Amino acid sequence: RAALAAKAITSGVARCVSVSLTGGLDTHFDNWATEQGPRQRTGFNSIARIIDELSETPHPDGQSSWMDHTNIIAFSEFSRSPRLNTRGGRDHWLNNACLMVGPDVKGGQVIGASSDTGMEPMAVNLQTGQLEPDGEALKPEHVLQTLYHSVGISDDPADLRCDPIGALLK
Repeated sequence: RAALAAKAITSGVARCVSVSLTGGLDTHFDNWATEQGPRQRTGFNSIARIIDELSETPHPDGQSSWMDHTNIIAFSEFSRSPRLNTRGGRDHWLNNACLMVGPDVKGGQVIGASSDTGMEPMAVNLQTGQLEPDGEALKPEHVLQTLYHSVGISDDPADLRCDPIGALLK
């Protein structure tokens, strides 16, 4: 799937692809401890292979790679609860994580956190990425707005009513 996604981009078949890179992550029982990690690793390794392939494939402009023209966003439609349930697994959870990679994305950082009690999202300063009581709890629309800004769309065509995560933008 990862190879097909990269090939679709580099061959001009598609400008945008969506691909499921792993499955079996709905682990409500004690299989969470043994199956969740290896399955996530499969997904992350697939993302790494896409990045490698795009980085190694010359772009038609002759001066850059396809990765210099591609944004990648990875996420799950739901996350797992921070605490084990009574069956030794983890249930669905509203907080989530997202990975962003691209030519206009500042990498190598974690932005956001959850509280020690209640595991609620904590507010961050969108420009610095640091925790700040007067900041905003990150939502999916912040990520989408960041993607829009990274490709030069800054007039909020979707009327998302939020700012991008400036700390992620170069």
